[in-house]
Amino acid sequence: MDRIRIGATGLAMSLSFTGAALGQAAFKAAFVANNGNLEGSVTTYRVNDDGTLTWIAKHITGERPNTQVFHPGTNANAISLSPNGRYVLTAHSTSSQTVEQVTFLRVHADGTLTPALIASVPDSPLDVQWIDNEYFAVTKTSTSTTNQVLVYRFDATAPAIFFVDAENTGTFSSSLALHPNRTLLFTQDSNSSRVSSFSVAPNGHLTLVSEMGPGIFPLGLGVSADGKRIYFGGGISSGGNKVGALSISPTGVLDFVPGAPFISPGASPKQVVTSADSKIAIAAHGTDSTLRSFFIDSDTGALTSTGFMYDIGFQGSLGDVAVLGDWLLAPDRDTISDGVRGLRSLTIGVDGSLTPNGDIVDSQGITPNAVAPWANCPADLDGDGRVDFVDLNRLLGQYNQSAAPGVLFGDLNFDGVVDFGDLNILLGVYNLDC
Repeated sequence: MDRIRIGATGLAMSLSFTGAALGQAAFKAAFVANNGNLEGSVTTYRVNDDGTLTWIAKHITGERPNTQVFHPGTNANAISLSPNGRYVLTAHSTSSQTVEQVTFLRVHADGTLTPALIASVPDSPLDVQWIDNEYFAVTKTSTSTTNQVLVYRFDATAPAIFFVDAENTGTFSSSLALHPNRTLLFTQDSNSSRVSSFSVAPNGHLTLVSEMGPGIFPLGLGVSADGKRIYFGGGISSGGNKVGALSISPTGVLDFVPGAPFISPGASPKQVVTSADSKIAIAAHGTDSTLRSFFIDSDTGALTSTGFMYDIGFQGSLGDVAVLGDWLLAPDRDTISDGVRGLRSLTIGVDGSLTPNGDIVDSQGITPNAVAPWANCPADLDGDGRVDFVDLNRLLGQYNQSAAPGVLFGDLNFDGVVDFGDLNILLGVYNLDC
């Protein structure tokens, strides 16, 4: 039987389900948010050992027969995966002018998804980011009121969400990025050309650390895998060909990277990500829908074009990209150039080359827009790509605790208790990278 629960933000629905065992996908995977106006959905892909993709399933978060009928679950525009791989979180930007839906989906070992919670946040959540397995951040993006970054606590037991904190961010903040250590959160204000860093306390509260004006319209923030820099596109500002960069101190203080902003051969850079070794940056472009790579100077963070690119197709076709190991995952949002909309996988070469791994695979959803990768490393409890003392310490913090299977993040074998069995799993991959 379905249960109705009132949470801090309003109506929230807990839904019963059947299906494969709750946990994480038992393989490397990618979850794609399909930003359809008539149907919102999330598609699961298996990422095979050779980087090719296999379609697994599609979960519909909302659908309607026409635009005259409102449904808050359409337009799944942003997506984030909890560090333990157990919950997919999508944010929706529909025609609502007050609140918008966020959807929590449970992940099963076979990659299928089932509903966990539907809740509301203020209009409009253009980006969402899990901070850890309990707290998540979401933007309040508006053209008429002060923009904010909001933090909520997710209670998987209830389930429900509870408001924690809100910080003002300007007049148009649409992008979030998280430091690999998960103690620093970044956002931007495009109207004031400003990037801001916030420290994140263990209870989810934010404190402003630093603000910098990089001189361009900052879009699509991406923190390097080593946590030393943050990169972003400049959109149509400053000639429509600039990529910005700021350095990040260990405490989150931002500073200019010498020579920034850097010129891109593409048109309207809208997002930047970096390779797993922080040696290559890839800029996604809006106007020409190209992916272009740059060498990252290890000392200064400066960018130099490698000359390599990959063309997704028609203007506006390229969605928000993500990196999984040596692969770049790129959504193609429409069928205009090749008749298929879905996800592409490309290998990032040490020389910056971008080599396709097989063909594009149809998402079977409308407008695939954003992607959340899963490295299949359950013991990586903080999601930094390595199993180390931090993960061990987190598991020991729950040692001998019990709950329903899958509720405690330290319950790696899903038997309902954090004990030697879970510790043994973690120690078996200790000091290994995902």
